Amino acid sequence: MLWNKWRQQNLLVKPDLTNLEFDRKSLQGVNLSRANLTGANLSGVDLWKANLVLANLTNADLSKARLRDANLIRANLSGARLQEVNLLGANLIDSQLRDADFNKADLSLAHFQGANLDGASLVQANVIETDLRFANLSRSNLSGVTMFHTQALGTRFENVVFTGARIQDWNINSDTRFDGAVCEFVYLKANQKERRPRKGSFKPGEFTALFQQAIDTVDLIFQDGIDWQAFFQSFQELRCQYAGHDLAIQAIERKQSGAFVVRLEVSEDVDRLSFEGDAKQLYEKRLRALEVQYERQLRLQGQQQWDEMKRLIEAERREKATLMGVLTTMANNQGPKYDLSNAQFAGGFAETVQGHLFGGNIKNEATTTFSLAEAAAEIQKLLKQLKASNPTPTEAQQMAFLNAVIPPTRRERFVSALKSGSSAAIDEVPYGSVLKALVQGWQNPLLPS
Repeated sequence: MLWNKWRQQNLLVKPDLTNLEFDRKSLQGVNLSRANLTGANLSGVDLWKANLVLANLTNADLSKARLRDANLIRANLSGARLQEVNLLGANLIDSQLRDADFNKADLSLAHFQGANLDGASLVQANVIETDLRFANLSRSNLSGVTMFHTQALGTRFENVVFTGARIQDWNINSDTRFDGAVCEFVYLKANQKERRPRKGSFKPGEFTALFQQAIDTVDLIFQDGIDWQAFFQSFQELRCQYAGHDLAIQAIERKQSGAFVVRLEVSEDVDRLSFEGDAKQLYEKRLRALEVQYERQLRLQGQQQWDEMKRLIEAERREKATLMGVLTTMANNQGPKYDLSNAQFAGGFAETVQGHLFGGNIKNEATTTFSLAEAAAEIQKLLKQLKASNPTPTEAQQMAFLNAVIPPTRRERFVSALKSGSSAAIDEVPYGSVLKALVQGWQNPLLPS
């Protein structure tokens, strides 16, 4: 056959194999660097670790071929048929892939940095942990694609079709372009879960807005609940580790399944995957340290049974996962080390609230002028939030809630407001007596507050 004749002649420089029909199914490790394979039929051929650097594969048929770990740097595969091809771990840096057909292909762990996939079709392809940094996917079709942990910094997705795509934990930034992207709906989790929008289709611009918002955030997901003391301790360490990157808590959400999602704002130059790994590692470290602390305390009390210890630990963690527990932990840790500006607490902290936002914004407003009426109105607003989960709170519960939700950095405003009014004026405003009791408790810590 022609293939065997070519090998025997050992034509190593720019071999011309145009329209060649390959009858061999295994070409593992073959060196076809710079070869002209225009229109060649390589369907189903095993090219594992093949060297195809600068090869010309224009309009070639590589459907169902095995190109795992192959080297295709700067190769030209424009118009190539690559349906169901296995490109796991392959290197396609700076390759030309215009109008190529990757339908149902496996591109996991492959490297496409700077590649040109303009007009390519990746319908139902696997793009898991694939590196697409600075690649051009303009006008491509990504319908039903699976993109988990995909690197897409500076990637061009202009006029791309995303309908039905499964997109989870990808890494994008402000240089990632979505102009003109077309999408009816996407899934944010595997197995077609977390559909967005939940019903119907995206309106023009909504899809772009959804992912534009995600550019400067990282979602930390805690499937088995969360120990808030461990989280806030690890968050402080994370802020030190990423000093200068403007870390802040944007939102905390409890899902109906019991899982917690903590959304953190980060600067756009932070590597999302590395950041997420560091955050989880620090949390696990703090969690283990607390468990050792819990065990030591229990042993000192003579309670050495592991099952009993675990029961008590879980009970304490459940308490920390309530609204009061979260707010108390946050209030105890407020101050310059936590930036909770614009933080929002989403539904589920109180069992009677599901899927609603409450808690509002927590900002440092210590230097802002605060009138007596404004202070009373703020207290009234905060107590309405408490009543959403506890319709008939006792006076002690009201005071405990206000002490938890009003951090030390904001208390001076309430103190100044109280001092600005006469005793008669304080009695006239709603919740004036509550304001007076609060300030007295803050100014005299020996009194219960």
